[in-house]
Order: sequence, then C-alpha cells, then structure tokens
Amino acid sequence: MSVSERQLAQFTDKHAWRIPFDTSPRHLAGPGDARHVTHGLAAAGWTRTSDPLSPEMVLRSPDQRHRLQFDPQSATSAWWRLRAEATDTEPGWYAEFGELVPAEILSSVTDTLISPPTREQPEIWDVLTSAGWLLDAQNAAHSPDAMCHIKHRPADGHAVRSGT
Repeated sequence: MSVSERQLAQFTDKHAWRIPFDTSPRHLAGPGDARHVTHGLAAAGWTRTSDPLSPEMVLRSPDQRHRLQFDPQSATSAWWRLRAEATDTEPGWYAEFGELVPAEILSSVTDTLISPPTREQPEIWDVLTSAGWLLDAQNAAHSPDAMCHIKHRPADGHAVRSGT
C-alpha cells in the first residue's frame, strides 16, 4: 500500500511547523511522530507488506533487500527492526531500536538507505566521541548523560571499531 502525493503533502503541511521549540538533549523529548520515517520510505518507493489492519507494520524496499518492521506489541524492548539481506558483494545486517527512539534518529538511519552514498562516510565512533559520548571495551557508546546507549554486535562475533 503506497502513500499518495496528496497524503505526503498533507502530512508535510500538518507537521512541518509543529516543533515549537527544541528539547535538549533530544532523546528526552520522546519518540516524536513515526510518520517522519514511514512517509519518507513510502515516498522512496518502499511498500507496506503487512496487514493494514494490524498494529505491526512492515515496509520493504523496492529491491526487497531492506525491511523495516514496527511492532508496538513486541515482547522485547525493540519496537523497530531494520534488516538488510546479504548480497554477493555486501554482508547482511540488522539494527534494533526501542519504543522511545526519536523519529529523527531512526529517519537518519533509513534516509541513508534511500540516498546516494557520499564518497567518504565518517567513522561512527569518531562522531560519537566528538559529541562527548563515552566508549567502553564492550563495543558500546554511552551518551554524556548515560541515558542513551549504542552497542555494536557484529553477526560473526568479531567486532572491529576505531576510536578510543
């Protein structure tokens, strides 16, 4: 089920002005509106493959490699799951996000899937440390207020990261 141009325009008109002030740190503001994620993917040709009457939503990329699942009834803390199937040239991967992940964080991840790659990607651990996050020996980063955490758990069990 795709989103029409009219629906996207209506969403933009309704929500573009609705952030009256910035909350800092952003993650304290709550999850925001998930349509910032789903409408962007729909506009890029992703289709809903789940039952429209179900609270669970599954979106698939046009090439069927990527899958985003939203499950508010999840038995785990992960309400959002993003998965990429392996190809001949690229490994598969997945990422999970809790119910309170800010929509801007999730959409920045999904936007990279629908945007052409830049020539040089910044090393994520360098970006986090420059923003004041603390790295530990277990391949995890912690926000300065210790309320947000990012963990790197590669599927093959061999973690490689740079930064200190």
